[in-house]
Amino acid sequence: MILKRFLTDQAGSVAISASWLSGIFIVILGGGIEVSHNYMRANSMQHAAKTGARIATTISPVSAELSTMTGLESGIDSGDPMPDYKIVCSGKTQSCNRGGFDQTAFNKIFYGKDNDGSCEGTARGRRGMCDLFDDLSPENVTITYEDSGMGRAGNPPSLFPIITITITDVVQDYVFLDFILSDTMETSASAMGEDLK
Repeated sequence: MILKRFLTDQAGSVAISASWLSGIFIVILGGGIEVSHNYMRANSMQHAAKTGARIATTISPVSAELSTMTGLESGIDSGDPMPDYKIVCSGKTQSCNRGGFDQTAFNKIFYGKDNDGSCEGTARGRRGMCDLFDDLSPENVTITYEDSGMGRAGNPPSLFPIITITITDVVQDYVFLDFILSDTMETSASAMGEDLK
């Protein structure tokens, strides 16, 4: 009798329904805010990568070997196309897979042409990667110089590498969407280098 009355009692059903609906509403609202925030961060990170690629095309290369490369060392004649090369410089290890690592050139890309060592706001033409995305650290940045097929060997050579800035392992914390979205973000941007000599 008591069990039957308990199973048929409707008291409190509105409160239970309201709590379910409010919980679902909070998850949807929180998820929407996190998606918007993630989109804003991804956009800022992409803009930082594009800015880094643009700066890298107009300054001395981070790879010291690219500064001294003539193409003639591989036995080809002056004026011939540059031999294929791919030089990867890591901000995490502060080294390149070929040649030395020019810290000053890397800092100009990361902090901006004023190389002030600061990620605070600065004049638009002086901004670096970290001025546009403040969660960025040098460990997240990799710079790749790859032969575009346009350079010519010589002393001095004409170098026109494709420069790719890759940003990886930027941590993203979620509350509502942790089980759907990745905990890290990455992006890259490429640009054709001007004559780096």
